[in-house]
Amino acid sequence: MKLIAWDFDGTLVDSRPLIEAGMAHALDALGQPRSVMAEWLKYVGLPVEAGIRNTFGPLGLDHDTVLQAYRSFGHAEHEYLMQPFEGIPELLGELRARGQRMGVATSKRTVPLLRQMARFGWETFFDPIITPDDVTHGKPHPETLELMQARTGLAPEEILMVGDTPFDLDMARAAGVPSLAVGHGFYPQEALAACGPRAYAPDTAALRDILLAWV
Repeated sequence: MKLIAWDFDGTLVDSRPLIEAGMAHALDALGQPRSVMAEWLKYVGLPVEAGIRNTFGPLGLDHDTVLQAYRSFGHAEHEYLMQPFEGIPELLGELRARGQRMGVATSKRTVPLLRQMARFGWETFFDPIITPDDVTHGKPHPETLELMQARTGLAPEEILMVGDTPFDLDMARAAGVPSLAVGHGFYPQEALAACGPRAYAPDTAALRDILLAWV
């Protein structure tokens, strides 16, 4: 593989505590029961706007009102809640030392993504970086990976998409890009296997073994 395209949340970084804290704040502000959280988590991996539409549209709540409540949490001030998964910093460092090219294909917006990368010292690890700010259609549409191909000049089979959600894997399949599913994120193995990944890694140790055998 000439390029590993990483998802960010749920793949490199355990962002569940931050995502849940932000939505708990929004639900309280909107007077909604905390039970709505389970529905919201079904859409983690999509751009946040799409997740809000899918979760709150059926409840009759206005998208912009919910988004404002969610963003009023002050995510930047609470980013201490998210940390890389155990072993991920070491794996990224090892891959980089081997000269492996890496990019990011994420549903996180550019500004928070770059801020969080800087916090972990990853500013120079990834190129290209594709976020919803760069495309018209977010995951699971293939546009993100198609743009990555255009920016790198690589063929689909020369890229490996690594992600933790069906949206990552469906995007890869639609783009003709092979994928690797990781199990330490938001979705169970059964949901990921249905999307046709080349392999499944339940944890970082397994992920390392698979990647080093392939690259």
